[in-house]
Amino acid sequence: MVFSSISFLGIFLPIFLIAYFLIPKRGYRNAMIIVFSLFFYAWGEPIWILGMIGLTFVDYILALLEAKIKNEKARKLYLFGVVVINLLMLFFFKYYNFFVGNINDFLGLNIPLHELRMPIGISFFTFQALTYVVDVHRKNVEPQKNYFNLLLYISMFPQLIAGPIVRYADVEKQITNRKETIDGFNYGMLRFAIGLAKKVIFANYAGLIAKSFLGANHISKVSTAGAWFGMIMFLCQLYYDFSGYSDMAIGLGKILGFTYKENFNYPYIAKNVNDLWKRWHISLGEFFRDYVYIPLGGNRKHQYFNISVVWLLTGLWHGANWNYVLWGVFFVIILISEKLLKKINVDIGNIPVLGNLGLLLIVFVGWSLFYFEDLSILKQFFLACVGLTNNIAMGIRESTPIYQYFFLICVMLPGCTPLPKLIATKIFPEGTTRRVFMGSIFSCALLFVCFCLLLRQSYNPFMYFRF
Repeated sequence: MVFSSISFLGIFLPIFLIAYFLIPKRGYRNAMIIVFSLFFYAWGEPIWILGMIGLTFVDYILALLEAKIKNEKARKLYLFGVVVINLLMLFFFKYYNFFVGNINDFLGLNIPLHELRMPIGISFFTFQALTYVVDVHRKNVEPQKNYFNLLLYISMFPQLIAGPIVRYADVEKQITNRKETIDGFNYGMLRFAIGLAKKVIFANYAGLIAKSFLGANHISKVSTAGAWFGMIMFLCQLYYDFSGYSDMAIGLGKILGFTYKENFNYPYIAKNVNDLWKRWHISLGEFFRDYVYIPLGGNRKHQYFNISVVWLLTGLWHGANWNYVLWGVFFVIILISEKLLKKINVDIGNIPVLGNLGLLLIVFVGWSLFYFEDLSILKQFFLACVGLTNNIAMGIRESTPIYQYFFLICVMLPGCTPLPKLIATKIFPEGTTRRVFMGSIFSCALLFVCFCLLLRQSYNPFMYFRF
């Protein structure tokens, strides 16, 4: 089950909210969240829900046991073992076939592969579990003595399968001591509706357009102009899909009294690539910074090596395929180049127009590596981009979706910037009754439009399935 589905919007969410707010006591409300979250996950993964429950129980016991260890060296060895245990399930389901398949190809072996489906959202809930055990080790938080409170944190459906990565330290007190309010409900519904609109109205149609240019059946015939336009549409799809799901998670959390940190901050207006990654999927970047980059030495020692490790891991986090490894290597090269240029006081991002165009070109290449998992098709795409094919200008087939969705495209591109928010704030200033009233009306209108569109949409991909 996903947020942008009829079953979630028309059945699951209304029933959950009614049941949740009919119960006055905090403990029962938390129990309600757990029950509905497990049902939500079991809808798509009825078997592997046991893996998530089991991993949570293991971390619950191990964190309590570590608190009794006094020797610092023993605590570090213990942490290493706990981290390995947490990563074992992730490695088996997500990376085993990739590594074993490449070993088989390279050495001519025949080690068997598994045919099991990867649990949905496994990267998200594994990383959340890691923040808990590592922060307990660092004594940033106390070990949770109630298993069900920890299970609520790991399994909570708003951020379970699509993020953002919520740290235990950020919601520890909110689990048992939070307050649901009318203002929080209104804001949460507005944020959820905006996120749903990003997904249903913008991401789905941008993806449909991108597929008409870059799909496996079209890439061999795509023109140079079509290749560029198709990838620009994928850039829009990726932004609206990822940020839309984060908005929906943040909104649902707010309805329940939880405050999640922002996960996107208009990355396409960044000054340079380093700034881009401080704005894009913020929770993932901060996870790798605080739990990998800084422990390796950060900026103090072996900086370039640390950057390389982080970005190779970031690439693999997105998927077990060579294109994601190349994606990581690409950004390693770009980020290290930026730091080397900065040492000689050169910052291309400060050059008007040129800096922005340079960043967009880097993003274009980077997301091309992200889009095409088949490297032979990726090669065809790049050849088309530089005009080394028989087609240069768009034909009638390619220009049709542009004419069909022209108005949507005109709205979609500036929508990646803060412009819509600035306009809304100007018309409806924050803190005013008019803003609250119009926000409620706008939420209802967006939810109605999105629901109607979902009834007739056949293209509604779930981009988080590989995570």
